[in-house]
Amino acid sequence: METTAGQRLKTSGNDPNKVIPAYVLDDLSSRFIINSRPEEIHTTARLFFLIENAYWFYLDFHRVENPRLKDCQMKEFAYSLINHCTVLNKYLQGFDKHFESWRQYKRSIQTCGAIMMDPDLKYIVLVQSYASKNNWGFPKGKINQGESPAQCAIREVLEETGFDITPHLQADEYLERVSNEQTSLLYLVPGISLDTIFLPKTRREIRDVQWFPIHTLPTYRGDQTLKEAVGQNLNLYTVTPFIRHLKAWIQQRSEKGTKGKGRQKQKLVPQSTYNSSQENPQTRKGKGSNSQKTCFVRYSKDIIESEDKSVKQGRRGMTVFQTLFGSKEAQAQPVIKYKAPEVDTNFFYSKSWYNFSLDTEGMMELLPHEGTFYFPKGYSSS
Repeated sequence: METTAGQRLKTSGNDPNKVIPAYVLDDLSSRFIINSRPEEIHTTARLFFLIENAYWFYLDFHRVENPRLKDCQMKEFAYSLINHCTVLNKYLQGFDKHFESWRQYKRSIQTCGAIMMDPDLKYIVLVQSYASKNNWGFPKGKINQGESPAQCAIREVLEETGFDITPHLQADEYLERVSNEQTSLLYLVPGISLDTIFLPKTRREIRDVQWFPIHTLPTYRGDQTLKEAVGQNLNLYTVTPFIRHLKAWIQQRSEKGTKGKGRQKQKLVPQSTYNSSQENPQTRKGKGSNSQKTCFVRYSKDIIESEDKSVKQGRRGMTVFQTLFGSKEAQAQPVIKYKAPEVDTNFFYSKSWYNFSLDTEGMMELLPHEGTFYFPKGYSSS
């Protein structure tokens, strides 16, 4: 039977190395919980994001200053903070359910980042995870509420590499991948000098930033090209799905530059025809499954050309209208178009000002004068 965070906390006893001290939890509660807006601690999703910020602060500062403090995972830390902070005690009941619900929600949030390339399009930038030395990926992160994908990509790349891609980013050049209802959008950013010095601005998140030769990166699971080049296995599970499409983009960009615009543009694999054999050559030989996959990669230009701009897409390919109303009968209903009110351009003011008058006597009564609180009768300033 799996041990919950609460059970581990209770069995830790009074061992200072197995319990987060009260003074640390007091500091974290005041920084991230008590002084936050009320609506944030009454929403489970928002609450656990606040706790996650407290968790990173605990690792980045408290444990750095005192390495003897308990080293724990997010779930156990969250239970400790909720158990310590009285305003959060109501979440102790059903804690595991609340935490798992937040994790599922977190996995569905869109991530944005960038594929940074050198001027010759031979190398790309990958960042190494601090938690696992073998994990490498593109600099990217989750989008914030009210933030555009481009703004998110610029912020995340700056945090993880210390480099500002704003002058190099083109909003219509990106690759998009959807997997398990999560969208990953990576902007294609060429022209970055190989001499660029990368300095991550975050603590305990990025261990290293390196240039990788594109031709050595795997295009399918089981590709040993990189292992033969570096002599060890590296975990590139978030990188691999993009490499084949990145190479196609580089090829068509090179052909466009050398042979002009007369050559027919090469298309990346559209969503409707994507299957596992296109990502893993071994499936063509009868190895593995030929079933349709739930993830795919699309090039921005293909998205723009293949979709009707006048119809916005909702969940599972339905239009927003279908998502809201569902039935075909509802779609047949005439759509009432918004009509702007007529404006008389001969007047610069609204009609509501026609009968407006200024009560000057009433306004003067509000000013301090003799007989009021400010100037009682018989009061003299001399």
